[in-house]
Amino acid sequence: MSASRLFTADELRALLDELGERIKRRGQSVDAYLVGGAAMAIGLGSRRSTEDIDGVFRPAGVVEEEARLMARDHGLPEHWINQRAFAFMNFEMEDAEASSLEIDGMSIRLASPRFLLAMKMAAGRLKDRDDIVALIRHLGITDPDEIVDLAFEIFGEDGVTLTDSRESVRLQAAEMIRLAR
Repeated sequence: MSASRLFTADELRALLDELGERIKRRGQSVDAYLVGGAAMAIGLGSRRSTEDIDGVFRPAGVVEEEARLMARDHGLPEHWINQRAFAFMNFEMEDAEASSLEIDGMSIRLASPRFLLAMKMAAGRLKDRDDIVALIRHLGITDPDEIVDLAFEIFGEDGVTLTDSRESVRLQAAEMIRLAR
């Protein structure tokens, strides 16, 4: 097991290419929906780096097994593929603006900037602040209510993911827009 490290977009793409090749050699294929820093780095072409690839993979078992082998072979962190944090997600979640990335052995959807913004607002983590500001700039959002409506449209009024009130999310959104200026 290796200590945590940060991966660039090029490194993430190379890791996904190798993972796809390994899966293809097994005669299998995987569908994936990537979120978080990996989706931002690859999908937005940002210079952002991230310590793992967050997402939902189907079937999960083959990905977990090959990811473990790659971690051993390349000295990667044990959980460089992170499926645990997104147990609430599924492939039925509608992200019509998700972009696609085809790799041998894998069909990958990258979360759209709007979906990423809603997820990061729902998480409410301080470590997501820079990403939220970057997404607001990328999307050209200037009205906090647009962010509030987006977050509640995606996660619902009574969902388990978004537990803050509309007013609380609006206050957070206003602060993030202020920082994005």
